[in-house]
Amino acid sequence: MAGTSPGERPRQDDPPLLESAMQHDDGAAPARSRRGIPVWLLPTLGALAAGLLIGYLVFGGTDGPVVRAPAAAPTATAPPTTDDASAPRVVTALTRAEPVQIDIPAIEVTSSLVDLGLNTDGTLEVPVDFDKAGWFTGGNYPGDPQGPPGLIAGHVDDYTGPAVFYRLPDLAVGDEVMVTRADNTVAVFAVTESRQYPKDALPTEEIYAPVGDSEIVLITCTGDFDQSARSYRDNLVVRATLDTERSLEESDERVAAGMTAPAGDLPNV
Repeated sequence: MAGTSPGERPRQDDPPLLESAMQHDDGAAPARSRRGIPVWLLPTLGALAAGLLIGYLVFGGTDGPVVRAPAAAPTATAPPTTDDASAPRVVTALTRAEPVQIDIPAIEVTSSLVDLGLNTDGTLEVPVDFDKAGWFTGGNYPGDPQGPPGLIAGHVDDYTGPAVFYRLPDLAVGDEVMVTRADNTVAVFAVTESRQYPKDALPTEEIYAPVGDSEIVLITCTGDFDQSARSYRDNLVVRATLDTERSLEESDERVAAGMTAPAGDLPNV
């Protein structure tokens, strides 16, 4: 983000703490305790949930435009074809680009992505709006070829009812998570696993360690609700791996339909 140069991401020696947003800010009791339902907030083992250390691992990438191939013009001797498979691909590669929207068709989630940074105490911000997801701007971009997974977090509910990641526990292996980026491309990820962890035993180094593939982690709260801490006791962690072929297909469809990328750099308000 601000202050970085192409191909370089900011780093810091000490990993940030993730602030838990699984509490109800107005102090009201939740409508009901939801076991197994994740909250759209990042886990913490400090502050309200205790202070969860996340490896502040940053993967550098190369900025650049999407590589586009010119459409093939019909020749006088070649008859026109209606075979879509023979049409040249417009988007031929994914390059580094800011994520601006997340869509999870299997659970009917569509949300713009707000920017999540660090608080002054080193904890990670959580989305102010319970109906929006956010991405950690200090980590990897969704679609980066390798390194730590991109991190996207959201609330499960508030005292009024379900929030953006209320149905995250319903995701199954193979379900798609689509992340639209600022360059109008779509990074399509396939869910590989979904696991629930106690907040005080979250394997942070394992979850956020660098990987060989391009991955994202979706995280929220779940389990029993701790009335005294105003927080859920567990976290739900969903991992998904990039499907390059599906990404190029979805990106091509956006271009063909004349769609434009949603607004990016949304403040956490």
